Amino acid sequence: MPYRHTRYAGLAATERPGTDPEAPAFVFLHGLMFDRRMWEPILAELPAAHRAIALDLPGHGGSPPFADRGLAAVVDTVHAAVEAAAIDAPIVVGHSIGGPIASIYASVYPTAGVVSIEAPIRFEPFAAMLDALAPRLSGPGFGEFWSQLSATLLIDRVPAQYRELLGSADLPIQDLFLRYQADLLERPLADVVRWRDEGMAVVAASGVPYLCLLANEPAAGDVAWLGERVPQAEVIVWPVEHHFPHLARPALFADLLGELGRRAAVAG
Repeated sequence: MPYRHTRYAGLAATERPGTDPEAPAFVFLHGLMFDRRMWEPILAELPAAHRAIALDLPGHGGSPPFADRGLAAVVDTVHAAVEAAAIDAPIVVGHSIGGPIASIYASVYPTAGVVSIEAPIRFEPFAAMLDALAPRLSGPGFGEFWSQLSATLLIDRVPAQYRELLGSADLPIQDLFLRYQADLLERPLADVVRWRDEGMAVVAASGVPYLCLLANEPAAGDVAWLGERVPQAEVIVWPVEHHFPHLARPALFADLLGELGRRAAVAG
């Protein structure tokens, strides 16, 4: 099926048409320091009925630099692209930091479903780590921090044919990290927790399908915690020993998306 490389509201995009205009469209969001190429194996396997768009987030790939701070601005930029693409209520699929972006999107804009891949169910432990490392993150110690964090992604364990899709371009890594993580680094944690919890309540009330795909068992109590706040949430663990479970089993992941798309169509 042919792809089209284009732009929507300034964001670089790869688009795959769908055969059924009534089927929900998918919007794919990559993780921090990656780009839309990571979704190519999924676009190839996704059921033909669904239109799909993979975006380069602000400051990544072919998209312009990110001048704002925090994820709300990213969500608004993604929505501008969704509107420009004439998509009413997409299923938003996000990897890593794309997961919370997808969840926030669903709390603010019409959405048919959310898929979060390898994003923590609860961000408080990550926020505590960032707080402890704050002086390093904004100073010359960032390089060592980023090298250590990147090593935990275990890209070398991703199937060889997909590793080239995860290459980082020459990005202003420190600046992008600080801008994308500005909510946790610059706002009172209680405010961010309140923002998250209010957003989760909106998603719960909407009843849209909500799927979390993880590569490791979540921390004790996290699944129950999520279920209390978003009763329709489903958590799936694929123990693939790296940060990219969708690339370990692209066809199976695309089947999951197709099933979620069918559920979303019925619910809609």
